[in-house]
Amino acid sequence: MDGTNMVNFRNKLRKSSSTNVERYAVYLFISILGYIAYIFMTFVINNNSEFKNTIFVLSWLGILLGVFVIISWKRITGIYFSPYTIFMVFFFLFNYGQCLMWAFGIHVPNEIGQVVLYPHWGVPTSYDIVKTQLLTLICLLMFHCGAVLCYKGKIKRQSGLLDKKQKYIIEDNLSLRIMFNVCFIFSIIVFPITLYYAFVDLQIAQTHGYRALYYSEYARRGGSLLILLSKLFFPCIVGMLIGSKFNKKIRIYVYSVFLLYLVLNLLAGDRGSWIYTLVILIWLSHFCYKPINFKRFVFYALVCFVSIYIIDVIVSLRNVGITYDNVVNTISLDNSPIVETIFEMGSSMSPAILLQKYDWDIWPYSNTYFLAILTMVTNKTVYLLDIPFATIGSWFSQTYLGISYGAGFSIVAEALLNFGPYLAPFVLFILGYFISTMIYIDKNNDYKNRPLRVFFAVATLECIIPLTRNYLHYQLKDWLYGVLILSFTIYIIKRFISKKRHYKY
Repeated sequence: MDGTNMVNFRNKLRKSSSTNVERYAVYLFISILGYIAYIFMTFVINNNSEFKNTIFVLSWLGILLGVFVIISWKRITGIYFSPYTIFMVFFFLFNYGQCLMWAFGIHVPNEIGQVVLYPHWGVPTSYDIVKTQLLTLICLLMFHCGAVLCYKGKIKRQSGLLDKKQKYIIEDNLSLRIMFNVCFIFSIIVFPITLYYAFVDLQIAQTHGYRALYYSEYARRGGSLLILLSKLFFPCIVGMLIGSKFNKKIRIYVYSVFLLYLVLNLLAGDRGSWIYTLVILIWLSHFCYKPINFKRFVFYALVCFVSIYIIDVIVSLRNVGITYDNVVNTISLDNSPIVETIFEMGSSMSPAILLQKYDWDIWPYSNTYFLAILTMVTNKTVYLLDIPFATIGSWFSQTYLGISYGAGFSIVAEALLNFGPYLAPFVLFILGYFISTMIYIDKNNDYKNRPLRVFFAVATLECIIPLTRNYLHYQLKDWLYGVLILSFTIYIIKRFISKKRHYKY
């Protein structure tokens, strides 16, 4: 690199650093201001008052916050549709979904505030709902402000020598070939195992009902080798697509396997867990292969919308019979599968409401984040160290609530359980930084130039989206066995071959 280019690069770097500092200051100020407003509101509201109007206002505030998140991320990174915005959409839907519906005056009979949260537990009052709305909003804001700090600006590879540029090209092509070969070899084992499990789940669901897959003797438990291998299903799909540079034959093969997996899950009654994967694959195709313009986006959205209605109508009419009145009733807004799905997703707000309503300081074991890291490889670690341990899901549902099914949890509820309502927002700030760092991909990066980075970010995104409605324990295990091990394998093989080539020449 000559002297003039070096000076220009340093000037750009200083300018980028200055802009970053200003950005950090702005979002830190927004975080502090939002937190002060949250503290003020929690002290102002009174348990003896009615807050229906406040709930409506806070519901609209959630929509405005969602718009702020999307627009501010676009202004910073230059893109609307990204791994981070995908994560945040599900964050909003799972933790604030019902409130978003309330903002438009849409209600259902079994929504939060109309029925008991769980059997033998009371109906939350408007005061309980407002408290949790405030907590969720500040957690969403703090998470976003933490996420913004991960953006460092556009720092590209700097090399003025042709041999260095050629070296980068060779290294990237090597990464692509190794990624494809490793993922293809794993897929030979992983794809059949995953499809077999999906087929077995279908049989169990048809015989004993969908809930039997999770809350009966048929539920898969433990960490057998086959279960661990099945966690490589989506990373193998991503690695084969990226590694083959979206080769047509590979695309047809991979999408066919995924479609079969999706159909088996749909027939078994699963209408949710595959959605993350589908949306991520759409983004991956948009980013790496064929960008989706506005017209195509509208077309795909309409096709998905109509397809969801058709599937729901078919499922609903199997038991009531096909008549004109039944069809009209099924496709009405009151029975809309979209509305029903958002309300069902938004019910993940319930654990946070219950912890706020009764008592958040109920967890009898060590910090759940600490336990999740400690048991990341195996749960036997805590037993060897003689540390009392239980997963939040089983303890919260069976021991605390006294119910036979899973009550679920959420990213907000876990922070609340560990640190209380006043420190939980700061935990979300930290999580926002680390999660966005792992899934961030610059819009100007060609996936062929940094294939392992794109692979890692996309596979990680699929693992951590469920964290928005779950807890860290299982997501961290999935990340280790489904992403880290595969990424590490690809990286080690690449380093080994690169060194071997270096010594050869």
